[in-house]
Amino acid sequence: MICTISNPPYNMKWEHPLIAQMQDRFIYTAVPPESNANLAFVLTALNESDRCIFILPYSVLSPKNKEEKEIMKYIVESNFLESIILCPDKMFESTNIPVCILVLDKHKNNSSIEMINMKNKYEIEIREQNGQFGGNSHTNRTYKKEIKVFSDEIIDDALSCISERKNISKYCKCISIKEIQDNNYNLNPKRYIDFTEEKIIRREYKDIVNDLNRIIKEKNKCKLTINETIAKSLGFDINIYKKDHLQDKEFGLMINKIAGQKIEKHDYFRTTKNKNEIKFENNDKEEISSIFMMIFNMWKQHIYYLNIEENRYLAELRDALLPDLITGKIEL
Repeated sequence: MICTISNPPYNMKWEHPLIAQMQDRFIYTAVPPESNANLAFVLTALNESDRCIFILPYSVLSPKNKEEKEIMKYIVESNFLESIILCPDKMFESTNIPVCILVLDKHKNNSSIEMINMKNKYEIEIREQNGQFGGNSHTNRTYKKEIKVFSDEIIDDALSCISERKNISKYCKCISIKEIQDNNYNLNPKRYIDFTEEKIIRREYKDIVNDLNRIIKEKNKCKLTINETIAKSLGFDINIYKKDHLQDKEFGLMINKIAGQKIEKHDYFRTTKNKNEIKFENNDKEEISSIFMMIFNMWKQHIYYLNIEENRYLAELRDALLPDLITGKIEL
């Protein structure tokens, strides 16, 4: 038996291969949309393996796209889906996104799907990791992060639920294909398992975007222009400061649609080829960045010190000039 275990890149865009519908992996169902390759990974594995286990985002369970709905219908009707496991959030070091586990078997000995809610079945593990971006101040720093993990006991319990097709209130339930059909092939366990979740109160999108724009505007007020060579020698990771992660066109249009306003454009950093150029500027006509008040105070203290030194040297020059002027040693 060939088995595939995969945690593919989530929601990745891809391009349809030439005459995709003629390929073995897509011949019995729809070709996944180019906007999302999640199910392309699944169908590819099913074509090459007898058994597959995938870690995927929750969205795969409630597809909105016509092609994705058809694919999930095909997987259910073919009796390939053995189990769906809802996992808690914060199980990865790089993202807090909650995921699910799909267990698929082309040679099942039953015609049901075991759904398990493991969102509250976890232990906390503290892990250390070093920063990966932002220069030496970040890459040399060790962070501690809480990660949710499954213990061996929790895993064994879930495996017994799958093998024995258990029904335990608010935890797991064995669902028939007929029941899935009646729910229009929606595979979200929340539809079938009676469990309550603590309601998370979230702010309005507009309020969040307002705060986001407030931070971006503050960054943009204090624009730094710096010679590229100097920036690199000072440990700047130039690409991080140059790249505007929020200016993806599709993301911007989506935010504007749901929040009613645009996200501000970043304009706080620029490199130049001009030799030794370093320039701070207040990049806002209405307000002054708070950092400039700190810079002004430091500048005044530094100028005060330099003025004292200047006066000391002027006095020294005066004392040296006067005798020579008086004796006629030098003439003006």
